[in-house]
Amino acid sequence: MEQRLLSLYRRRTSELTSRRRQDMRDQAEELAVSTKNTTPKRDDQQVRRAAEREGRRIRRLKARETKSLQKHAEGMSSDDEVTEMELAMLRTQKEQIEKDARYVFEDALDEFSTVPGVLQRFDLWKRTDRDAYSEAYVHMCLPKALGPLIRLRILFWSPFIEGGLDLDETRWNQQLLLYNIRDNETEDLLREDPDLELVPKCVEKIIIPKLDQLMGAQWDPMSTSQSLALVNVVTKLLQDYPTLGPNSKAFTLLINNIAEKMREAVDNDVFIPIYPRTIMDGRMSAFFQRQFATSVKLLSNIVRWQGLLSDEVICEIALDSLLNRYLLMAIRLSDATDAAVKCHMVGSVLPRVWLHSGHTPSQLMPLLNQTKTIAQQLDVNKPLSRDALEKLSGLLKAAP
Repeated sequence: MEQRLLSLYRRRTSELTSRRRQDMRDQAEELAVSTKNTTPKRDDQQVRRAAEREGRRIRRLKARETKSLQKHAEGMSSDDEVTEMELAMLRTQKEQIEKDARYVFEDALDEFSTVPGVLQRFDLWKRTDRDAYSEAYVHMCLPKALGPLIRLRILFWSPFIEGGLDLDETRWNQQLLLYNIRDNETEDLLREDPDLELVPKCVEKIIIPKLDQLMGAQWDPMSTSQSLALVNVVTKLLQDYPTLGPNSKAFTLLINNIAEKMREAVDNDVFIPIYPRTIMDGRMSAFFQRQFATSVKLLSNIVRWQGLLSDEVICEIALDSLLNRYLLMAIRLSDATDAAVKCHMVGSVLPRVWLHSGHTPSQLMPLLNQTKTIAQQLDVNKPLSRDALEKLSGLLKAAP
């Protein structure tokens, strides 16, 4: 059932990602042909994709107007719209999995098929023969014994589903926290209890692998809402369970997979077209600006992991692979005023600590040096240039 559900998530994510990348290729090809002064020839599928793409864009625009969202840069919103038919099909398939899940332990007694039932059996053993309980290393086996039961309870949990299950509020979590609590429990007895780390061990052996699977199946690094949700859940897990960290194989695997997925996004989702200024017309300029904004959004989503992933990894992905390889080139191709706006966009998403003296990564120096060059090119006698210079103030203060 877990695999069936993951397959649903993976298929939907793959379809949305493939659609986005195909739309990007379509637009790039159309504009590339137009630079040769020939009329682009589009087949029926390209025409259909273009119409659907424009329809989704208009609906997103109307949705923002309804919510009175005034400030918005094209390329910053996620194109994750699906049809009602697709949603209905997904809902039907999930309902079937939910129905099947009800029968997993149908023929098992409660004492073997529920978390409290299993805990009561082990608690009775511990009360009657504590030495045998300890010698059997039950504290090491208990998370594995509870694993199938907990996995069934969190079958539909996902940090990427808005309004979904809160792990802290689940009954099984409360039951684990209360396991083996005695009225006469003292601090010394509690410290000697081999089951003291039952909850952290269950989190490491059950929740973290589940989160890793969901991340691989559902997370789109281009989505700001999904990235925020994943950052928040990882941050909370680290705060609540300090045992998670470099010494945890499951957590280390999760972090490494997160980094790898961000690298894949940079390799496959970033495309900033390079056009000579002399032929940059309205459509080309709009596509160029939109692709730049989309890349800045990805940069923002990547640096949200600062403090969770190592600075070395974050700088390699965000600065070496994205900023210096793509964004900086686009900045250098823009006129001074537009380049200043672009620098401001980049600077506004960078971690504040990176712009403080003594904490600036070396990979940020090319941007800071470019900022100084742009500032020298601006004519302070013109209002637009003065506004642009003001936007550069934060980066100029960090420049050597």
